[in-house]
Amino acid sequence: MSHTPELRSLDQMLSLADNGDYLPDLLSRIEANNVEMRQFAQDFSTGAKGKITITIDMRLDRFGQMEMAIEDKIVGPKPPKHKAVGWVTGTGGLTTHNPAQSRMEIRDAGEGRRELRAAD
Repeated sequence: MSHTPELRSLDQMLSLADNGDYLPDLLSRIEANNVEMRQFAQDFSTGAKGKITITIDMRLDRFGQMEMAIEDKIVGPKPPKHKAVGWVTGTGGLTTHNPAQSRMEIRDAGEGRRELRAAD
């Protein structure tokens, strides 16, 4: 009685693709992404996010032959967004000053004294 080996793990299934060349290539690209994530975390002093998506389209013919088409997508971390804060004026423009707060300035009051006054 002969025993037919069965592929039971995902890496065994992926190792069938491209005559065995696909899986080592995928792992190499994942490792490169890991290095990119580590560098990102160091450069920006923050955590890094990545994502690996593997899609396997499967088709079984009437004789029991399974055909698999494998696609993958490896996404590395995105640089942080550039942020700014401004206030909307009554006309819809932006300003760096909150229009609801009066602005104060320090002015020379003479003889080395200074005073705080509302801006003109």
